[in-house]
Amino acid sequence: MDAETNVVLKTENGWAILPSSLKRSDHTPRFNLTFPTYLSTDIGAQYLAANESGNGYEVPTRNLIERTLKRGDLFVDVGAHWGLFTLQAATHPAGEIEVISFEPELVNALILSENVAKNKLLEVVTVIGAACGDRYDLAPLTTNSTMGHSIRGVGLPSNAIKGPTKWVPVVTLDEALAHLQKRVERRVVLKIDAEGFEPQIIAGARSLLRSGRVALIIWEWGAAFAEGRAHGALLDMVGFLSECGFQHFQPPGHEADGLLSKLDLDTAYLGNVFSFAPQAGGGATVMPA
Repeated sequence: MDAETNVVLKTENGWAILPSSLKRSDHTPRFNLTFPTYLSTDIGAQYLAANESGNGYEVPTRNLIERTLKRGDLFVDVGAHWGLFTLQAATHPAGEIEVISFEPELVNALILSENVAKNKLLEVVTVIGAACGDRYDLAPLTTNSTMGHSIRGVGLPSNAIKGPTKWVPVVTLDEALAHLQKRVERRVVLKIDAEGFEPQIIAGARSLLRSGRVALIIWEWGAAFAEGRAHGALLDMVGFLSECGFQHFQPPGHEADGLLSKLDLDTAYLGNVFSFAPQAGGGATVMPA
């Protein structure tokens, strides 16, 4: 790894190996996240490795997923990157948790698939190389790091875009889940990280979100929602989720766990938001401040 991370990872056949901060009862890593060593200078890889090698990456989100998942759940990971949360859910000690992971960026999707295979999780994880949105589409994907890619450049200033635009398929969650014929009785935990495309993803999942099956939605309030039309779309999205019964909370910080507080739509908050559906059993795991 780059010296700036202060992390030295083992490598094997050109792949860096990042052990999970989550451990089994014998204190061995629950899974290993691997990626090609040529990506070691990528800012996203450095940030991920530095945090996961310490207390863990996005500790509030990681711990909430750990507390919320139950045996037999379906974990849907939209914007899965290399699979950190996918692998967490698939190896959760509750057992029998099925995972569907959407990742539109071509290299990321390949790395994600490799991680699923290397951790022997092919039976429980389905990888879909597509973005999610409000309709079927073929759309341009722009990138500034392995963690920063966006449909039509939403949330990315033009001077931050690196590399060529890639055209990727866009599907709706409702139609994708119906096509995959997943068991309708499964309780769902939904995680979305889409650099400002969250409103479109939620719009394409209206049937799922009205079904009462979704216990928890984890979504990111990013810089893309700061003002203008995008901020209006954010407010509309939160309004729809509230109509569906979800209640919205925020952690003390992106990497700081603790009691949650109610989401304040009038603040300049940046970070993950946790939207609970009490009737599905998700809200009982965390008490708001």
